[in-house]
Amino acid sequence: MMRASAAPAARSTSARDRVASSSIQRGAKAPEAYVLNVTPGTSGVDLSTVTAAVLSVRLPDGTETTWTADMTNQTATTLTLTHTFDSLGAETASAGPYVVYAALTLPSGTVRTEPQRLAVKGEYEV
Repeated sequence: MMRASAAPAARSTSARDRVASSSIQRGAKAPEAYVLNVTPGTSGVDLSTVTAAVLSVRLPDGTETTWTADMTNQTATTLTLTHTFDSLGAETASAGPYVVYAALTLPSGTVRTEPQRLAVKGEYEV
């Protein structure tokens, strides 16, 4: 199974703020982004051969959707996926647990990473 891990929390005043991948506030919007770091784990997959990636997301109400992901820092053993939230905050409109995994397209087919939990917190949650 491919391994994925949440990026460390980082807030900055730069043009592209990155939020903690393990928890964010409801209504997160651009330039805030969800960052997922992928490694091959025990799969032996060469990540430099990944040609595309999407994030599959299960929302708190059980519905499923996909988020686009930009691929950066791509080597044989690491890949960073970044999804910048929409400008309206609609993608994280509901507070609760989100489950996210990456579907990676390889020349030999599609593989997925381990699912990750994303806690979307309400306005007054800590």
